[in-house]
Amino acid sequence: MPSTKKRPYKISLISTHGTGKTTLCYEVAAELKKRGLKVKVFSEIAASAFEQGIPINETTTLPAQMYIMMQHITEELRGILRNYQVVVCDRSVYDNLAYLERRCGKNQFIRDFLQGYAAEFPYDVIYKLPLCGQLMDDGIRNAESVEFQADIYDRLNALLADLKIEHRTLPAPCTELRKEWADLIVRETLEALGRPVPAPKEKAAV
Repeated sequence: MPSTKKRPYKISLISTHGTGKTTLCYEVAAELKKRGLKVKVFSEIAASAFEQGIPINETTTLPAQMYIMMQHITEELRGILRNYQVVVCDRSVYDNLAYLERRCGKNQFIRDFLQGYAAEFPYDVIYKLPLCGQLMDDGIRNAESVEFQADIYDRLNALLADLKIEHRTLPAPCTELRKEWADLIVRETLEALGRPVPAPKEKAAV
């Protein structure tokens, strides 16, 4: 049956940087919009913060990370206030916390706040992208910082386990990396909302 929830169906794509989250967010949102859904999508807040001269990554500060986190929460809440049917989030409050704690140490106050926030405004599903492929230089994070990338991934996994956050790790990629993932997320979203799910396209015979 169609969903009767008044709040948006909220999807979050999480992982370390350089795993294709942002591109996947927009691919998923585009496919859902084609099916008549009102969709809000927003990309990683750290990118816009960097453009404003706010320190991120290895040189970040507690105020900087709190700014990024609160801006992220603002965008999630905007999706509720504007009556979107689906909100697609590039990251969640939890992987933002992984970056914060790497630089600033464990902060129980912030952990408690984020858990309270997520309980009040929950994610319907959190998809975690696996750590795979070559880290690309996006002008924000150095392509050579593979140790930093891997450390964030490990910290995120530890944080999810420590806080007992339900999530799904997307399957290891095949040839069509993000397309395969986008199809899966779109299908599961449509099913959750009680919308018609298109039949999978058959591959042409060789």
